[in-house]
Amino acid sequence: PSLACIAPWEGTSDIYRESLFEGGIPALSFNEFIIGSITGPNYVDDPVAMGQQSPLMSPYWEDKIPEFKNIRIPVYCTACWNHFHLRGAFEGFRKIKSTKKWMRAHREFEWPDGYHLQHLDELKMFFDRYLKGIRNCWESTPRVRLEVEDALEFNYDDHREEKQFPIKRTEYRKLYLDARDNTCSYDPITVESAYSYDGNEGIANFDFKFEEDTELTGYMKLRLWVEADGHDDMDMFVNIQKLSTSGEWLPVTVLGEPHPGTWGKMRVSHRALDEKKSKHFQPVQSHLKEEKLSKGEIVPVDIEIVPSSRFWHKGQSLRIQIAGRYIREGWFEPLTWDTDNHGNHIIHTGGQYDSYLQIPVIPPKFKDGDIIIR
Repeated sequence: PSLACIAPWEGTSDIYRESLFEGGIPALSFNEFIIGSITGPNYVDDPVAMGQQSPLMSPYWEDKIPEFKNIRIPVYCTACWNHFHLRGAFEGFRKIKSTKKWMRAHREFEWPDGYHLQHLDELKMFFDRYLKGIRNCWESTPRVRLEVEDALEFNYDDHREEKQFPIKRTEYRKLYLDARDNTCSYDPITVESAYSYDGNEGIANFDFKFEEDTELTGYMKLRLWVEADGHDDMDMFVNIQKLSTSGEWLPVTVLGEPHPGTWGKMRVSHRALDEKKSKHFQPVQSHLKEEKLSKGEIVPVDIEIVPSSRFWHKGQSLRIQIAGRYIREGWFEPLTWDTDNHGNHIIHTGGQYDSYLQIPVIPPKFKDGDIIIR
């Protein structure tokens, strides 16, 4: 009862889905490093040991998901588009029941953003309003503010004001993958084909060129029809990247390092979805069972892509990068996943295999003809 307000800057809403088993792929070695850095030798709680003992969703993991419906006090959230706390921050913002909640999403890493003088002043203003009762017009702060990324350290838009997230005017479109030439199209692909890559060392890229300036803000999802050649499971790491008009990779830089792109992960044996948690724009795996693949079996998987906000100029391309490993060099955190890949991964497209990426296209807030003056 004494808790008047909270300001979760970055966040974790589901430690199983966001930290220990993102997409169903274990990250126990990385989390052992994290836990060893912040706890003493006699763990009060040892989620890594529990991950080894209980690798599927269980009451232990469910108990660590907050009861968001009980959060009704004022909340000021932040989220970084390029940090692994991104999913948790937006899940919390979307699900809390407070009528007074704010989100500011940015491209900087958590530390540069959190210690920025302007942001510290804002945080003091929020706390002054709800801890001290000072009427400082905090309520006039836009409910959602977004930095729309472009390339490197450049933004297309800074602190753009929105009323909600996902944005109400979002137009969801599908980019259908074509394995014949590794491209994508707005039109469904009629001819069946397949692309194979080594599960440990290979990469599959599918590119789509925008014919007009396009902003994508919100949740993407990737539907793939896949087959494991030489094994009964597949671990898949997905990056959504941007290419220049001449085909060069245009990453966003974070702390001076190129970020591999907006991401999603999937262990195919964990492909079953939680129908209650899933939305049409966000598939959520249940992680209640394992479904191993048999030889020659082709199955659909729906891969959740974390939220993002980025602008593509006319002639630039979106690249869907798919591999059996996390692709990033020279990063200061030892991010690792305990993969289980053998043989080749095969992606099927066209005909009955409607592999596609669903994208959240954001039209302008105002278009000619929207307002009629009488």
